[in-house]
Amino acid sequence: MLDQHPASWSKNGIIAYSDSNSTKGNLCITFLENINGSNWRFHPPARYVIHPQLHEVPISSGSKKTNSSGSNTTVATTAATVSKSTTAGGSGSPSQHTTASNGATSNSKSSNHFFYDITSIHWNNWFSLPGDMLAVCDELGNMTMLIAGQSPEGATTFEKLTMLFQDNIYKIHNHVAPLAQQSDKNIGGTIEKKRTKKEYNTRILDFHWLSSSKSIIISQFCAFDSTSNVYRNKALQIAPSGVFYPPFMKYACMAVRRNGQLDFWYQFSNSKDHKKINLHLLPSQNQRLKELDWFQFARITPMKDDQSILVSGYSKLTKKICFYKVRVNWNTPSTNKNNTLNDPTLTVTPILEVPLSTVDSEGRVLKFYDLVVLSKTAIDKDTSAEVLIVYHICGTQKTLIKRFKLMNSYLAMDFLSVLKPGIESINGGNMQPIKSKHYTLRHGHDIFLDKRVSNITTELLDNFVTFFYDDGSVDVFNQNDWNKERERIKSQSNKSKFLNVMTSALSTGLSFQNIPLSSAIDWVRLSPTMTGIIYKLKTDHVPRFVTLTRPDLTDPSLDELDAIAFAFTFVNSTHRQLSSEDLSVACKAHIKNLSEMSEDRAKEFIMTLMSNLYPFFNVSPDAPKDIMDKMISSRPIQKIMLLQLELGTRLKDERIAQMARVILYLKNVLFAFNGVARNLQFAIEQMNNGNTNASTKMFQTLFSKQDLIYSLIPIANWFVKFVTFLIQEVLLLVNNPSESKNTLVLGVFGAKMPRQLILSVLNEIKKIMQIISKFPETTYPVLNESSTYLRMVLSDTPVNFEKFETFLIDVNNKFTAFSEQQPASEKDNILKREYSLLIQAEVPPSHSRISDFLLAYSCNAVISHIKPSDVYFTDTTGLRLTDTEFLEPNFSHLLQPISEGVVVNLLSEDQNSSKKFSQMTIDGVTYDKFSPKELQNGKMKRCSRCGAVTRAGYVIAEDKTIVPTSIHTKRWPTMYTRTCICSGMLYELQH
Repeated sequence: MLDQHPASWSKNGIIAYSDSNSTKGNLCITFLENINGSNWRFHPPARYVIHPQLHEVPISSGSKKTNSSGSNTTVATTAATVSKSTTAGGSGSPSQHTTASNGATSNSKSSNHFFYDITSIHWNNWFSLPGDMLAVCDELGNMTMLIAGQSPEGATTFEKLTMLFQDNIYKIHNHVAPLAQQSDKNIGGTIEKKRTKKEYNTRILDFHWLSSSKSIIISQFCAFDSTSNVYRNKALQIAPSGVFYPPFMKYACMAVRRNGQLDFWYQFSNSKDHKKINLHLLPSQNQRLKELDWFQFARITPMKDDQSILVSGYSKLTKKICFYKVRVNWNTPSTNKNNTLNDPTLTVTPILEVPLSTVDSEGRVLKFYDLVVLSKTAIDKDTSAEVLIVYHICGTQKTLIKRFKLMNSYLAMDFLSVLKPGIESINGGNMQPIKSKHYTLRHGHDIFLDKRVSNITTELLDNFVTFFYDDGSVDVFNQNDWNKERERIKSQSNKSKFLNVMTSALSTGLSFQNIPLSSAIDWVRLSPTMTGIIYKLKTDHVPRFVTLTRPDLTDPSLDELDAIAFAFTFVNSTHRQLSSEDLSVACKAHIKNLSEMSEDRAKEFIMTLMSNLYPFFNVSPDAPKDIMDKMISSRPIQKIMLLQLELGTRLKDERIAQMARVILYLKNVLFAFNGVARNLQFAIEQMNNGNTNASTKMFQTLFSKQDLIYSLIPIANWFVKFVTFLIQEVLLLVNNPSESKNTLVLGVFGAKMPRQLILSVLNEIKKIMQIISKFPETTYPVLNESSTYLRMVLSDTPVNFEKFETFLIDVNNKFTAFSEQQPASEKDNILKREYSLLIQAEVPPSHSRISDFLLAYSCNAVISHIKPSDVYFTDTTGLRLTDTEFLEPNFSHLLQPISEGVVVNLLSEDQNSSKKFSQMTIDGVTYDKFSPKELQNGKMKRCSRCGAVTRAGYVIAEDKTIVPTSIHTKRWPTMYTRTCICSGMLYELQH
């Protein structure tokens, strides 16, 4: 059997996996990164050594020692029995010595360390959790808790890991320390891999993160409404059910070990210490039998009962499957007299034991292979946990999966009246069966498969189960009806009001190609959005990725279905806070295959996909101003523009990608000016109200204020160039109206979103200019030069900003008035016009008069007040709106045939560095040019999605401030420490 959890893909895009072949490390960290707009790759993995003594500071290390302390660990003194529940709670005294993973005492000064294979890895992706904490479990049962994007010094990029604590089975060690890559480590003594064939009874068989109390939004399904001729997406808000931790907790998680021990880790919000409670599930009172009565399989599954969770396991000694209900009492402050935070208490209750079948209904011998226990969401009518018992049919290559539901048993009133006469009157004469506290397994329809199952996984998106077969084929089933997901639309009736019901990207018939045989694979998983398969061959060090495909693309009528399915999946993944780069890769591969047949067909596919995202998010690109302002700053719009950028890049017609870049750049400009304006007002209020007599403090305060202004100069320069570029485009179109490709300006002026963005930026610029005019810096005149420079940059333009602003306001008003005058039947046509302008900067033929209006009115309102020659010959290079300005031309071609996919497995040595993928001339966040010193010695980050390179979040160089100083200020780009302006993940480039 393939290991269950040797790899985990976080919501933020970081992929962690175990490497059992290497002798230099056991944990690898990678992620998908965009190479050239068409091809992707897995970033060269960073390898780490996770060993049981990681919490000990090496003697040879020159770094400052961090205290490592054992936290309180609560141990249940009595194991659970069938007749009596066991409660664990309270705290014990930590030991004064370090306990090694095998239980023997080790010397913390020892320089020899061993590390072991990692058996399971778990990001905190469950429900509303953010996906930034990582639990790593080795084959002995040691658990190391890591966090991504945080260090002792503050926020970092997500590929950087920091250890929070280690649990060496018998003791938990609180020790916060950044995790260094194996090649960068400098540890006294040796670290070597220790291979063992022994099965440790302390090995962790399953691990589960508990949800917070926050609700989530899910997209349940998408369907074509035949009454209104549109696709509709049903979104629901779901509150957490079962066990979820209260607001005074930072996190909570639990694991079950092979020996039946249940561990429960948690941390209070007001504490730096991590704590643990452990108790035993198995009924034996004899310690020796506890060690023998190992679980072969164990599963932790959410259940509907309040603050309860289901633990299931198969005992090798009893040959039975055992079910336990674990209830968590958080001891909230409102329930105790002192209003203090008390440790939670756990209660475990055995609820059922069932033996396994050895033969099927036809008398064939069955070999028990796996136990899978599935949860249901709170919106399901039947929320009973579903139990799958997987058998291989001996002598064949077939699989039998027995399906059961674990549910409360019901007692008939006739039976109860015998036990307790007169109960009918107590129950008000109701003769309906009464729900009891006892549980039973109700047998459902079995699943017979003609292939041998090698692995079964549950997916991050609810209610999906994936079967991986020995021969490399893959099937995804929907738990609601247990039909193959790729056959959903094919099997539907055409007589319903709702047609083409989709629940995932697979519903339309898209499928996965076969992967290598299971015997050649270390591990395999479906990607978070279920649009790709990630797997690792035993002979490779880097994973591989295959996407959903439609083998036969000859039927164009299926393009709309596929585009809607991808759009629905994108919306669902955005609601679940997934980074969704796997979905982008799958969409890009599909579009590349379509463009091989027809470029126009690929563009139409993008138009269909993108135009359906807005109604699925319940927003309109033609919304009123107050709603549009909120839309512009929302995460869904940012994610939509990133997807449009990724899908449009490297097409022959660049306008799709250019429109996305324009929106993202303008959003960034607006964020910068708005943030600086608010911070300036705050700083001025503080100086007016505060006491800053000390000259040093006074200079620091004034420098910080003026440095905010100075930080706007590069981005203000970009905006001035951009406005000039738009008028240049107008001049070109006026002189050549038949030009059909250079219509980006029509998209910017014609679509409401970019118009509103430009107007908002102009409004923020006026606020900044009023502030610097009203509050000039006179105490230190040299600092006021930043205000002077900004004023010069904003005035150094041949375009009159006031006339330009009036022009945009008038266009807004005329378009609004025109839309209001149209009958309701024309509403769809107006939206189609808006989508066409916003997505591909193209005026639909049915609205061709818009082009003439925009050009004629811009000539009257703007160009008539300027010198056209001054505008035309103004340098507007460096806007980086095209692929050639942004990405390296050496990678402008497909790096492998499209039949092999868009994810490249290997690059040559001279092309392997991520620095070679993007043009490293201009900062992608601040729009400032990199200095030679920064390019040679400075730290750099690159976006894994759009490819932007930036120094946002780093200390500002002395030559990039108004005067050289040792003062370190926080500028507005600090917000982009981890994520790019496109919402993609930033990662540090290696020197």
